[in-house]
Amino acid sequence: MREIECKFQIQDKKELLNRLKEKGCSLEKEITQKDTIFVQDIKDTESKPNSIWLRVRKTNNTIELNYKKQSKKKSESKEIEFQVNDYDKAIEFLIALGFQKWVEVQKKRITTTYQNFNICIDEVERLGAFVEIEILASENDSIDYEPIIMSVAKELQIDTKKRINSHYDTMIAEVMECIDILEKL
Repeated sequence: MREIECKFQIQDKKELLNRLKEKGCSLEKEITQKDTIFVQDIKDTESKPNSIWLRVRKTNNTIELNYKKQSKKKSESKEIEFQVNDYDKAIEFLIALGFQKWVEVQKKRITTTYQNFNICIDEVERLGAFVEIEILASENDSIDYEPIIMSVAKELQIDTKKRINSHYDTMIAEVMECIDILEKL
């Protein structure tokens, strides 16, 4: 599967949630997610075509293992995801395969759907509030969904100038790097 996603920073999470309700969206109960991200080389974590990240995600009592391979377009990646039953064993497994633990991302998430799009409203520890609009497409689907997603964002009155072209893990790593530098001063 291809995941096509656009992410935007938001100022007022409650306002967006109310707008989604007005549009007839049914909001799921807020969940807590803890992601541990793994890379092949801790010295090369840049998001570029063919980069691979593995993620172990704990959502309440569910645990998933996820593979993402970055495509040429920043908003797209190939994704494989499946459930496992032990968070710590999954981490141990990835380390045994030679992957290196990079960062942890903790967030609270509310999900909904609008038209054919999945919408995630996230409150990410250390980063703030964001909304992701995404669609899953088959490998053979050649439609360019990015302009469509941007149109949906405008329809939902999301400030498209606040688009973020980075992943939470990358942003967390940058924050942690800044903290390390400040602590050394």
